[in-house]
Amino acid sequence: MKEKAKRLKGPGKTVKTNKKISLKKPVVPEHEKEKDAVLKKPAVFERENVVPLLRPEVRDIEWTLHRFVPLTTIILGIGYILPHIAVVIILSYILSQTTISSLYMITQISGIILFLMASIVMIVIGTALIVGGISYKKRKSAPKEKIFLGVLFASFYLLCLGVGSALLLSEINLNVGLLIVGPIFIMISAAIYMVPSLASRLIGHALGIVGGFLLAIATFNFQTLGVAVGWNLQFPGPFMSMTVMEGIAMILGSIAVAIYSTFAGRNEKPVAYVMLSMVGLIYGVGVFIGSLILSFSFLDILWKAPWVGPLYGLPSWVVDTTVFWSASLILSEIGGLLLILSSCLGFTFAAKEFSRLYVVSSEVGNVSEVPPK
Repeated sequence: MKEKAKRLKGPGKTVKTNKKISLKKPVVPEHEKEKDAVLKKPAVFERENVVPLLRPEVRDIEWTLHRFVPLTTIILGIGYILPHIAVVIILSYILSQTTISSLYMITQISGIILFLMASIVMIVIGTALIVGGISYKKRKSAPKEKIFLGVLFASFYLLCLGVGSALLLSEINLNVGLLIVGPIFIMISAAIYMVPSLASRLIGHALGIVGGFLLAIATFNFQTLGVAVGWNLQFPGPFMSMTVMEGIAMILGSIAVAIYSTFAGRNEKPVAYVMLSMVGLIYGVGVFIGSLILSFSFLDILWKAPWVGPLYGLPSWVVDTTVFWSASLILSEIGGLLLILSSCLGFTFAAKEFSRLYVVSSEVGNVSEVPPK
C-alpha cells in the first residue's frame, strides 16, 4: 500500500496518512434522487385538481333535492303498484269469462295472460322503486347491476305488452311491431353497455337511442291498455303518462342516459343534471295530466254504469275495482307533481353549479405555474 503525503494549510507542516483515495463516482440511492428531483421541480397548479367548495345556497338546494328524490320515487312506486293491482283483477275477470272454443279464442287467452304477466312485472318494478327510495338516504346513487336489472324488467314489461297486443289483435301492424322490437334493442344495449370498454359503451348508447325512438313512435300511436280491457277510454301510455309526453320522455331519456354516463367529471355533471331534469319534467307533466284524464274518464263510466257503458251489467265487485283504480290514480298525480318539483330543483341546482364553475374557472385560469425559489 502506497503512502502519500498530504500538505495541510499551515506553515511548513506535512502529515502522512494511510487513507486510500477512490476515483469512483459516489453512488446516490434512488430515493435520494427522487427527493432531489421533487425539490428541484417547480410547483404547477393544475385546474383539474381544484375542487371548489359549495356555497351555502347550493348546499341547501342539494339537501332539498336529496329529500325530494326518494319521496318522489316512493310515491311513483306506489302509483305503479295500486293501478296495476286493479288491472290484474279486471283482466282476471275477463280471462274467466273467455272460453276455449276455437283457435281465435286461444290466442285471445294467450294475449290476456301476457297482459297479466306485464302487470305483475310492473308491480315488481313499483316495489323496487319503493325499496330504492327508502335506501336512497344511505346510498346516493344506485349500483350499476340494479340499474341493469331495472332496465331489463322494464323492457320485459314492454315486450309482454307488445306480444300480447299482437295476439289480441290477431295481427302485427307497425305500432305493435315497434313495441316488440324496441324493448329488444333496449335489452341488447343494456347488456353491451355493461362490458367495461369504450367501444361497447358507444354501441350500447347507440342501440339505446334507437330503441328509445322506436318505443316513442309506438307510444305516440298506440294504447295498450285499451286493447286489453276493450274500453273506449283515453288510456295513458305503458308507464302511466300521456302518450305524447311519454314518447318524448323516451327519446330524451335515452339521450340523457348517454350524456350522463359520458360526462362523468365534476365540471361536466351540470349538463347531465339539466338533461335528467328535462326528462323528469316532461314525464312528470305527462303522469299528472294522464292520470287526471283517466280518473275523470273512470268517473264518467261509473256514473253511467247503471244504464249504459262498458260497466253496465258487470258484477258489483268489478265496478268496485274500477272505483279503486280511479282512486289509486291520485297517487300517480301526486307523484307527477313531486317529479315536476324535483326537476325544477334540479334545474336550479344545475344553474348554481354552472355559475360556480364559471367563477372558479376564471379564477384558476390565471394560475399557471409558480417559479422555484
